[in-house]
Amino acid sequence: MQQIAAPTSERHLYALLVGVAIAVWLLPWLLLHRKEAWDHWSYFVVSVPLMAIAAAYAGYRAKSRAWRWPLTLIVAQFAAALLLGGFGNLMPLGIVVFVVLGVPMMITAWVGAWFGRRRERHVS
Repeated sequence: MQQIAAPTSERHLYALLVGVAIAVWLLPWLLLHRKEAWDHWSYFVVSVPLMAIAAAYAGYRAKSRAWRWPLTLIVAQFAAALLLGGFGNLMPLGIVVFVVLGVPMMITAWVGAWFGRRRERHVS
């Protein structure tokens, strides 16, 4: 079975989103002296909106399957959280919180994809 590689621009989008997700988890983690990022106000005021903007950008650039961009952000943050200390016995709650926080990212990714498709129609 032959695998088809993702176009270069999509691989760059994946790398960008993973970098954004890890950075916005790592920065509050460092500010809080190794506590979970969402224990700091900046996570909800800065980090979540930045990830939503990144998801919108990725949706605009790669319009098909826009759901993969928020999923990439959430999975990267989940991995970062596990690597930086884990959730302990609250892991199920952490998963639920990540899913809920993914909703605004999903919406912005779909809106970005919609604008991208609309732009393509007007250009052609």
